[in-house]
Amino acid sequence: MTDIILPPKKNVIMDATTLSSLMSCGRYYDLRFNHRFVPVRGKSNSLEIGSLAHKVLEVYYKHIIQGFPRNTSIGQAIAAGQLYITGCPHCSNLQDDKPACKHEAGEYPGVTITPESNEGKLIGWKFVMDTMEQYFEFYKNDAWIPLAAEVVKGEVLYEDDEIRVLWKAKLDLLIDQQQVGIMSADHKTFKQNRPKSTLGNQFPGQCCLLKTRNVLVNKIGWQTSYKIADRLSRELVSYSKDRLEEWQTEILPYYAYKFIDYQESGYWPPDYTHCETMYGPCSFKEVCEADRGMREEVLRNEFQIAPKWDPTNKSEDE
Repeated sequence: MTDIILPPKKNVIMDATTLSSLMSCGRYYDLRFNHRFVPVRGKSNSLEIGSLAHKVLEVYYKHIIQGFPRNTSIGQAIAAGQLYITGCPHCSNLQDDKPACKHEAGEYPGVTITPESNEGKLIGWKFVMDTMEQYFEFYKNDAWIPLAAEVVKGEVLYEDDEIRVLWKAKLDLLIDQQQVGIMSADHKTFKQNRPKSTLGNQFPGQCCLLKTRNVLVNKIGWQTSYKIADRLSRELVSYSKDRLEEWQTEILPYYAYKFIDYQESGYWPPDYTHCETMYGPCSFKEVCEADRGMREEVLRNEFQIAPKWDPTNKSEDE
């Protein structure tokens, strides 16, 4: 009897950013992740100051984990923030995969949209740095124990006879919160405080990776008229076992199969229901508004090629 040779399983690698992008628009996914286009104008003010705060917190918690005194850790964090503002002359070039400074490409890019002081709707970098110093003072008696900072985790979360889905996530912080246990703490910065929705892909993915049902959201607000105590809060986001199972066994594989269909057909269809969001228009809105024969010119004039996406490039947080 002749053995039946089954075709090899198809491997799909996803993270929260790529899955959410695929859900919203096939064309967006294709342009951003297959072709790696990003706007020449760079990040918005919101993304820029959010990335600045993330860098300060990353350096602080990494030093704490390594056993440095708290004052030393704060000093190193503030210095990293200042370098992020001024920019490292080596790693600020996105095209240099191995910068001489030993940083990751684009790790210390220098601010381009953000002014020194607050201007209208723009939050200034000086206000951000003042807020971070107040953060360290406000949480000087932290009850949680930081275990890892800016760590990437990956695991196969779904597998059947045809596909295997590897889920990757970059955790801002892995903590031991004694009353709840080990979980991720996700830093979120905002100009308007809203309750964190449990709908999305980032937190379910983190929960499935860590075998927990909780994520702690470390919220930092930029409201200039509020006192620091009203701008800092920590919110526990929890999921039922059933919701996590649904996400892992139904939602994730559905879009993995859709990804394979798009990839094999070579057609990534646009979805015009996400062109305008609460954060502004889609970065490729002008491309879609152009005639087919003009889109390549718009991409050439308004966009540049970014490094290949992976969770360590985390700058497009949900």
